[in-house]
Amino acid sequence: MLIAKLALRLRQFYFSRVAKYTKADEGFARSYLNIEEWALFSQLPEFEKKHCVVVGRRMLWEAGQHPDLDERKLVRLGLLHDIGKIFEHNSIYTKAFMVLLRFFVPRLYDYLAKLGENHRFLRRFFIHKHHGREGAKLLERMGESSEVVAMVAKHDPHYNPWGLDDPLELKLLQEADSAY
Repeated sequence: MLIAKLALRLRQFYFSRVAKYTKADEGFARSYLNIEEWALFSQLPEFEKKHCVVVGRRMLWEAGQHPDLDERKLVRLGLLHDIGKIFEHNSIYTKAFMVLLRFFVPRLYDYLAKLGENHRFLRRFFIHKHHGREGAKLLERMGESSEVVAMVAKHDPHYNPWGLDDPLELKLLQEADSAY
């Protein structure tokens, strides 16, 4: 299990280094986001935008597998799930360090995240850990539906494992997010 998780993280890091955010990715994102959402999405680093587009495309595929679900909502969830990371300002290497720290020394990661709530230099740890909640607050202020806001807030299965009372859309989002 430990080896599989580490292999997944290494694959994700490799993907973030080689996959480039393209004009086609931009067109895909623009076709699903409104002007305010696009303005926020554009603030993400390129590697995060690429990740969100890949998750959004996976959600589009999932919509085809589940015709009873709202395709537009699924894709928008994929595109906006990491929007709280606009406050993080991390390079791919800083992000990789945080992911590895969370993986190997979770108590230190949690401690730094707690300190980061009120410490400017450590703020990136707080945002990294709570980006779902911070992004949900942002989307709520923009008038996003309470359902989408709740799923963005709970999308990280590390902190919020999917439960039987949660909507299927959240499970699909967590699976897509964890795969890429």
